[in-house]
Amino acid sequence: MSNNSQQLALFLEAPQGAFAVRPTAIPSPLKGEVLIKVTATALNPVDWKIQAYNIFITEYPAILGLDIAGEVVGLGEGVTNFKNGDKVFGQGFFTNQYGSYAQYVALPTDIIAKIPENVTTDAASTLPTTFITAALGVGAAEVGGGLDPSFELQPKYNGETAVVIGGSTSVGQFAIQLLKLLGFSNIIAYASKKHTELLKSLGATEIIDRNETTLSDLPSKVKGPVKFVYDSIASTETQEIATAIVSTDGVAVTVLDDSRKVKPADKKLVHILGNSMIPGRREFGQKVWGRLESLLAEGKILPNRVEVLKGGLNGIVGGLGRLQRDEISGIKLVARPHETE
Repeated sequence: MSNNSQQLALFLEAPQGAFAVRPTAIPSPLKGEVLIKVTATALNPVDWKIQAYNIFITEYPAILGLDIAGEVVGLGEGVTNFKNGDKVFGQGFFTNQYGSYAQYVALPTDIIAKIPENVTTDAASTLPTTFITAALGVGAAEVGGGLDPSFELQPKYNGETAVVIGGSTSVGQFAIQLLKLLGFSNIIAYASKKHTELLKSLGATEIIDRNETTLSDLPSKVKGPVKFVYDSIASTETQEIATAIVSTDGVAVTVLDDSRKVKPADKKLVHILGNSMIPGRREFGQKVWGRLESLLAEGKILPNRVEVLKGGLNGIVGGLGRLQRDEISGIKLVARPHETE
């Protein structure tokens, strides 16, 4: 672009309106922030839901997107732990300042991490929102499942059983890996059997095929007491089944508001808000981001498989449509903003 103070961004022009790619100013990093050249951004279902249902966003035109990976190209006041040229990834938020469907974004340094050499930028972009959602759900106290509030990931749940509903979703894949690190002996994934090889490689010990076993029949297929259930689908039915499966001394978590019609008083269901910038989640998020580089470098956490969309920012709209039509399974859609024509 001819004006180096300008970038391209994908705007949702109005509530439930159309998307458009157009120029806007490159942000300046605030104190404690770095400016990132966004070389990859992953798509999330929440983005099509924002357009369809007019949720979360209060100011339009709006830059959506939450998953950022790229290169540090500017430093805000007081930043000493990152330098220009560092490859980093982090999570945005529901404001134009932090939206990822743009060529540049500034993020706070306490909730970003460096990308290790064994992970591509495309792959790193699959982690921010879905991994944080999985980690909060599994580990955080009060706002999550509370299994590992210090995020030490020590194997302390030997002999215990966990169930992940929607095991092949991005969140589900990360939940399985975290439960494996925490030492769960039985990790049951409810997913399509076509993902059996993938999910077992991540740590699942059993796959219950969702095409052969209905949700209503799922409780009868799960044996023994269940310490933890992660519901990454979060429909009314999956929330009710998660509650039915979990033991009275266990906990179930879900990624959307509790919509159950029946809410047993002796069963616990926690709604996960998967973002490090939300009040009450920052401190735990800092613990997670502080460990992510090493977890990836050591191969203890594996990113999602990716499909790179053509057309840069212009490819995002079609990708969100595919997510809305439920055409994506087992992979993460990724766009490269600087490939926008």
